[in-house]
Amino acid sequence: MSEMNGEKRVLALYDVRGIQSYIFRRKRVKDAIGASKLIENIVSNALKNAIENEEKVTCQLEWYDDSGIKKYKSTDKKDIEVLFIGGGNAYVMFSNEELCKKINRKMSYYILKNTYSLPLAIAYIDQGNLYAEDYKKLNDKMNQVKADMPMTKPLGALPIMKTELETGYPMSNEGGSTETLLKKNAVDSSEKRENQQEKDFESYISQKGVDSMLAVVHIDGNSMGIRIRNYIKDKTDYSEAVNAMRTVSYHIKKSYRTVFEGMKQFFETSSERLPEFEKKKTNLFVREILVAGDDVTYVCNAKIALATVEYFCREITKYSLNGETDDKSIKDYGFSVCAGVAYFGSHFPFGTAYKVAEACCHSAKEKAKKKENRDGDRIGNFVDFHICRNVHALNFKEMRMREYRTSHGENLLIRPYFVRTEIDSEADEKTENKSGFDTAANSCYSFEKFKSAVNHFQDER
Repeated sequence: MSEMNGEKRVLALYDVRGIQSYIFRRKRVKDAIGASKLIENIVSNALKNAIENEEKVTCQLEWYDDSGIKKYKSTDKKDIEVLFIGGGNAYVMFSNEELCKKINRKMSYYILKNTYSLPLAIAYIDQGNLYAEDYKKLNDKMNQVKADMPMTKPLGALPIMKTELETGYPMSNEGGSTETLLKKNAVDSSEKRENQQEKDFESYISQKGVDSMLAVVHIDGNSMGIRIRNYIKDKTDYSEAVNAMRTVSYHIKKSYRTVFEGMKQFFETSSERLPEFEKKKTNLFVREILVAGDDVTYVCNAKIALATVEYFCREITKYSLNGETDDKSIKDYGFSVCAGVAYFGSHFPFGTAYKVAEACCHSAKEKAKKKENRDGDRIGNFVDFHICRNVHALNFKEMRMREYRTSHGENLLIRPYFVRTEIDSEADEKTENKSGFDTAANSCYSFEKFKSAVNHFQDER
């Protein structure tokens, strides 16, 4: 199919809505893992499915491979071409509006069929001459689509039907709603590849007592939007701008995945260095829930939760948006993160624990963004945590106001904590006037000082 005479090419943006609530709707960790498996690459898979039976349509769906990005050339016009996928969004170029609408209908059906309840938000515009203008116009249109888009849900249960309590959806004959069964099937298929790991994980969370304490960790990148805008602000040509965005998206995806896999391997094999008596009662694990760009969520043994965050912070600061590791690239485009950790018992509702971890991450970001804790535009790594004792932890700010203040209004809460990395130390050594990171590292909310205090009280025992 060639570009139709008189019709302009169309730039489309796709965003699957409600992913977080979809993943964490039910209280079981295993359901969240299954949901994550279902939505992994869901837009790419939907697009591939939509064009399966399209004859005479030229396509370019792969925008990167193991060696890096594939260079985009605006002169090589395909009927359908994925420009890049990043930040949960997919940008796709079509030869004309009619083809775009046809593919959109098929993609929406595929996603609804395979997830049961997730809607696909779609915005598209005619391609102009300047990428920056098109990018802004398209994202503005997507914001409007989301604002006007009704959050439709599948038909609920009739009065004569049995319902699933967590979702409110009708129960099927197989003992769960269609959405829950889709998640279960997704995690069951992954067990074939990770059978022993899954058995160890299930064995651990079925235990009772302090040894079965879990932690859910939510990590989110700092200032991504600002840094990406700074990286592409001078790139107006379509080929140059698209290749810049491909570079950014590729390095975000690759860097966070590399650090997560390294962290996972390090802590799951660290039990080999434990004393024999500890090995018998300690099963160290890191179980992935979601790794999507700079958005990372995982469950781990409670004993190693803060150590995994510290490892992640130290390693991720060695990478940058442009893939370079020189001092200027790290300063201008280097990564940093904030993290939230929620500790909970294995039978505590997982969805509630995740929301607490998310609130802790937000608390860490609020602290990190304060002027006195920054080094110019660069934000440091901060972490906050909470121990979930009951479901009232959802009222996060109110609970902290109530439980961590004296009758005279004095705040007793020290965290969030600043996690100092090698990059921060090097930056302070080169700066005559110490940065906000140096102030944070020497203050009462230094993560190093927190660890020292914990070790002191453990020795006292």
